[in-house]
Amino acid sequence: MLSRREFLSSSLALTSLVLLEGCSHSEDVGSPMLSFHQGEASCGVGLDDAQVHADTGVIKFSGRMTMPDPCHQLDAMLEAKNSELIVHISVIAPKPSEGFCIQCIGQAPYDGEIVNLRPGQYTVTLRHGEREIRKAQVTVL
Repeated sequence: MLSRREFLSSSLALTSLVLLEGCSHSEDVGSPMLSFHQGEASCGVGLDDAQVHADTGVIKFSGRMTMPDPCHQLDAMLEAKNSELIVHISVIAPKPSEGFCIQCIGQAPYDGEIVNLRPGQYTVTLRHGEREIRKAQVTVL
């Protein structure tokens, strides 16, 4: 027969184990977030292109986009629908006060990443304006 002290000790230990077993640790990742960077624009005509690849907790992308001239800027917005991620890259006209701009077709490199992703399969689409440039299935670890 257990003494009162042994009984309370074993009851406390058993209660602690039951409570710990019910606990689960889950990390709230939150909403996907976009980070975008445009490289130096220059004159030149080439094909728009883009690449996409996944890594641990992140999807990285890069490419180049044609612009009316090298003074325009690129901007990006992320549209997230469950496991479908669409990066909309658009061209923004320079401010009139920014001075003289050489008149040629411009092209700018860019890169970016999507963070705050849970592990799993994603469909990533990169769009230059209305055109779909790249669509890829990637696995985030």
